[in-house]
Amino acid sequence: MLLSNNDIKRELIQAKRISIHPLNLDNIKGSSINLSASNKAWRVSDKQSAVIGNVIEIPPNDTVCIYTQEAIWVSRRLGGTYHPRVSLVSKGLAHISTTLDPGWAGISLVAVNNPSEKTIEIRVGESFVSLMLYYLKTPSDLNIIENSPSRPDIARGFNLSHEEDLFLQEQWHRTEQGISGRMQKSDRYQELYQEKTKFKRSASDFLSKPLVSSIIGGLITTVIGGIVIFYLGMN
Repeated sequence: MLLSNNDIKRELIQAKRISIHPLNLDNIKGSSINLSASNKAWRVSDKQSAVIGNVIEIPPNDTVCIYTQEAIWVSRRLGGTYHPRVSLVSKGLAHISTTLDPGWAGISLVAVNNPSEKTIEIRVGESFVSLMLYYLKTPSDLNIIENSPSRPDIARGFNLSHEEDLFLQEQWHRTEQGISGRMQKSDRYQELYQEKTKFKRSASDFLSKPLVSSIIGGLITTVIGGIVIFYLGMN
């Protein structure tokens, strides 16, 4: 079953089977999460960085591998698929097709192909891919350690700077505890948590109103009375 925006928020706060850092609540859409481009991107053709200033340049007939800014962890009961944003596909970029394994932890390395005859740009920080999440009927016992978190094994095939290599060695974006810990300390997570608390408090306040309490009490009495009459009639 595909997760809606409400399912995603519930999993972040209550079930805690999803963690995202940095968390941008505006990127949680009706049935997906938009992920943004980081300043870590490399051309497949020459293995060099594709980042110039604050822009990622994808040359004609080339592919650029781009890390997302967001690190994600999902439990073994969730999986996902990555999809291109229409705004970028309409510029000439090819369809993105890859998956998020159950139990995954890390930033995502997404390959973006440009089959057109012109250079196409993606701004650092721009949403460039949408992640759709699905519930699994049973928890997966595969792919837990099959792929290394954040895929440094692939990234080290490019010509990394010293700073890029150090970043890939950082542990916070490679473990459930690291991603969850940073997310829970963030202002956006606290904002989401307060929304949940406010809803629960509003529901409690509504139920505590005298008129509402009287109506509910009357309904309960009527139901119980009906059950008693039914059983007396049977005897």
